[in-house]
Amino acid sequence: MRSTIKLLSLAAALAGLLALAVGPAHATTVGAVLGMNRGGISGDAPPDAEYNGKTGLIAGLQTEFAIARDVSLSLQPMYVLRGSGITVADSTAENDERDLELAFDYVAVPVVVKISAAGGRTYVAGGLDFAFLSAATLSDGDADRDVKEAFHDLDVGALLGFGVVFPIGRPRLTVEARYVMGLVNLSGGVEGVETPNLPDRFRSTGMQLTAGILFPLGRP
Repeated sequence: MRSTIKLLSLAAALAGLLALAVGPAHATTVGAVLGMNRGGISGDAPPDAEYNGKTGLIAGLQTEFAIARDVSLSLQPMYVLRGSGITVADSTAENDERDLELAFDYVAVPVVVKISAAGGRTYVAGGLDFAFLSAATLSDGDADRDVKEAFHDLDVGALLGFGVVFPIGRPRLTVEARYVMGLVNLSGGVEGVETPNLPDRFRSTGMQLTAGILFPLGRP
């Protein structure tokens, strides 16, 4: 937990310094974001195993500044809870199945380019999501097991989204839906850490729905 707080604080500090360096002349805004992530893992599931999506929390900060007409760059340091359900065949279980749950805690820093449309009321977004793993837990309903060493510390994903902007005076409320697809193999391939129900290669996927607020820096 301490490492998560440190990483999130560092990412937020870097975003803040960048916002100050760019300055109000570039229409800099800062704010917060809150939402939900619905996702899981994709890959060739082992025999007699099936993956299920899980829903997790998103909470963080954001800073945004204009880089061209109707184009802005946004940095969004945030905490993201990801996970996946795993259903495996088990002849000893009551219904011949056993449910496992894999939970990931990430500190993510999406770097997003937004292109505004409809007079700034909507936008499309694209970019890269850099996520740093702070914890990974495998649960079978009776006990939790730390499996962080079985996964790579860094996950990089491509993102594509669409958002709507609601001006409320100077601040702006935003609602955005985005899809994030992992580009790297999450499996660390570390010997001695047993994850028998996961393939040798798999990636993260997820749909995210967020709401945010942005406050302009400087005087109007």
